[in-house]
Amino acid sequence: MNPRHKIFNLEEANALLPEIETLLAEFETKQETFRRLQDGLFFEELLDEISPSEEKLQELEDVLVRLEEEMVKIRGLGCVLRHAERGLVDFLARKRDNWIYYCWRRGEKEIQFFHTLRGGFFERKPLN
Repeated sequence: MNPRHKIFNLEEANALLPEIETLLAEFETKQETFRRLQDGLFFEELLDEISPSEEKLQELEDVLVRLEEEMVKIRGLGCVLRHAERGLVDFLARKRDNWIYYCWRRGEKEIQFFHTLRGGFFERKPLN
């Protein structure tokens, strides 16, 4: 268990989902920008057989920094960002006497699953 992770009840975790959805959408947009820039640089190198300009490399690096900032914002909410591209986020919680993670995937309206601390997305079980 990581001390930076907040302990959530189900209501608290569900209340964060709209904000996390927004942050993941911003991450996805920045990631698409990164891929586009990276592809453009790759093709420039192939066609021109020259190294990319410092300006373009800096632009690529700036997008990487913004991607990291989005991930830090999500982690700053106290949850565990498992996979940004897939939109997998866990919330540390207690169920009876056991530590669990509420397990949420981008697009789900609310948290409906959990898994053990050692489990993962494919081991998740319904809350009910």
